Amino acid sequence: MKILSVNHTADLYGASRCLERVAGPLVAGGHELIVVIPKSGPLQRALERDGVRVLLHPFLPVIDRSALRTPWAKLKLLVTFPPSVLWLAWIILRHGIDVVHTNSAVVCSPAFAAKLTRRPHVWHIREFFLEFPSMWRHYERLIHRMSTVVIAISVAVKNQFSAPLRPKIEVVYDGLPRDEFSAGAVDHAAQAFRSRFQLGGGPLAGVVGRLKWGRKGQEVLIRAAALLGDQYPSAKYVVVGTAAPGNEEHLDRFRALVDELKLGDTVVFTGDIDDVRPVYAALHVSVAPPVDPEPFGCIVIESMAMGTPVIGSNAAGIAEQIVDGETGILFTPGNEHELAQALDRLFRNRALREDMSAKGVRLFREKFDMDRCYQEYLRVFERAAARRNLGISSENKQPESDLAHAESGEVGAR
Repeated sequence: MKILSVNHTADLYGASRCLERVAGPLVAGGHELIVVIPKSGPLQRALERDGVRVLLHPFLPVIDRSALRTPWAKLKLLVTFPPSVLWLAWIILRHGIDVVHTNSAVVCSPAFAAKLTRRPHVWHIREFFLEFPSMWRHYERLIHRMSTVVIAISVAVKNQFSAPLRPKIEVVYDGLPRDEFSAGAVDHAAQAFRSRFQLGGGPLAGVVGRLKWGRKGQEVLIRAAALLGDQYPSAKYVVVGTAAPGNEEHLDRFRALVDELKLGDTVVFTGDIDDVRPVYAALHVSVAPPVDPEPFGCIVIESMAMGTPVIGSNAAGIAEQIVDGETGILFTPGNEHELAQALDRLFRNRALREDMSAKGVRLFREKFDMDRCYQEYLRVFERAAARRNLGISSENKQPESDLAHAESGEVGAR
């Protein structure tokens, strides 16, 4: 099977990392995968190491906030859309693509290219749009109409669609390779991480991900650290990651908050770290603190896979991954007092940390292992390709068995 996948960024965060993780098994399974990205970057290098052919598409229209900010940006989006569709259609025909996969909802030219070339289209929805209700009413219909199958990365993402549109949507959770994410394999690197950033031997908690004030929740962890300062004077809190281009001032705001709360070197900003496994292995507690609902949030399954107890915001995709009180602790989004209480509970109770660690690893292996995730992806792609071979239009009604299967809910959780 020949698959063309289009990704909206060249970094290795979120959707890009998930695509890279499934690319290797696809190639190893004898499938041909071509990935289109807007520019060169870490994703290209990672994919090419896996034997994936990467094509650069510098005028790929991406529907993000910057593209809608000014009239000029909106005009640029409109002007680049038709040539993007034609270029992708040419790639599809030239390489004999069987299935087109769009790895984000913020790119729609691949859907039109697939329609133009009569190829099945799998649209992978990884975002929330409910803060744009008037736009979403129209866009959800476009996604539905222009897709053979829609993949949602969580039940929460699926449920943002109107009920009549949900039968076409399958929930497939992102996964991680079990052998790669093992704490024992990186013990030495974990100690090196602690030494490099002078983290000492006291309690250590941290958050991994894009820096974004008011959305990703790093400021909530910083405020919780201040609340625990007297109780845990030797504790450290690491913030791993960088801001997206154009958002560099977010790091300045976090540093200013640290200064305001007189936390000194209690909070450590590490910047990007290519291999985050030693980070999780070094932490006593991992924190996933988004203020806004997170569609999924791989920090949770990464933490569980590494045997690190995780505290997460009780909303959307993060809440779907944590069994509260067993594999981790949930707290009200944005509530630093609840987060501080959860940190205190885990800092002072080693037995509880070890119990949550064991249960978290078990849940990861049962529900989020990459082998399971890959089989779900492959089944979706193969079914989409079969519909093309049978001459079934993506607009035709699905067979009753498919409808019943999709309505049952969580594909990845079976």
